[in-house]
Formats: sequence, structure tokens, C-alpha cells
Amino acid sequence: RSFMYSNTQLYEKILVMWHFYGKILKAQEQNKKVVVAGCVPQAQPRMDYLKDLSIIGVQQIDRVVEVVDEAIKGHSVRLLGQKKEKGKRLGGARLDLPKIRKNPLIEIISINTGCLNACTYCKTKHARGDLASYPIEELVERARQSFQ
Repeated sequence: RSFMYSNTQLYEKILVMWHFYGKILKAQEQNKKVVVAGCVPQAQPRMDYLKDLSIIGVQQIDRVVEVVDEAIKGHSVRLLGQKKEKGKRLGGARLDLPKIRKNPLIEIISINTGCLNACTYCKTKHARGDLASYPIEELVERARQSFQ
């Protein structure tokens, strides 16, 4: 797979990483506990600036409270696995997690997670993996819960 970037793409990647790294350093200088979540730590968990930090991948976000509790105790936790059932990759976080809705008449329900493309400048494909759908039963149940 080719990792060729345009100058603009490369510059943008460097800016994002520098900003990300700067925020972590600032928090550490203030003796704050740091938990990093999302595509970046999922795709590059061995980066030096993530050493000794708690990190949560995109498929484990439903366990954020557990990870924060451990980080407060001074432990480093790394949850990066992909959820599977019977060998088949499942969607991301559970659909029944609490949400704060700005408009009670609108509900956004994810029907899948992952990506079909392999863009060289993006962490999504590497972090989230191939496209996987949520089970229809869970989607229907989330729709029912949303409007009760």
C-alpha cells in the first residue's frame, strides 16, 4: 500500500499530531491524569507520546468509565481490541448507551462502523477496520427506545 501524501496532506497530519501531542504534554505538566481515545491511539498505540497513558480504541468507548477510574488510581489501561461474536466482527460501541439529544424529535442511529476505503492519509480504516454492520435487532430496539 502506498503512503504518498501531497504537501498539504502531510502538513495537515503534522499539525494535527503536534496539537494532539501538545495537549497531552500540557495535561501531564499539570499532573493531570490522561486518557486518550479514538482513531489516533487505536491506529498508533506504540507512539512514544502514548507510553504509560491509558488509551481506548474506537470499539471500546463504552468502557470509558472503567478506564477513567483506573487512570485516577494511577494505572495505565489499554483497550484496543475489536469486538467479535462467533468470529464475525461486530459494530462499534453498544447502541443502548445513554445519549444527550438536542432535539427530542431527531435520533441519529449508527447502522455500521468501519470503512470501505483505504485512503493513505486517514486513520479511520486502520483504526476501525473493515465495514461491519450492527445487528438489525439492535437497530430496531434503539429506534424503539429513542421515541418512548
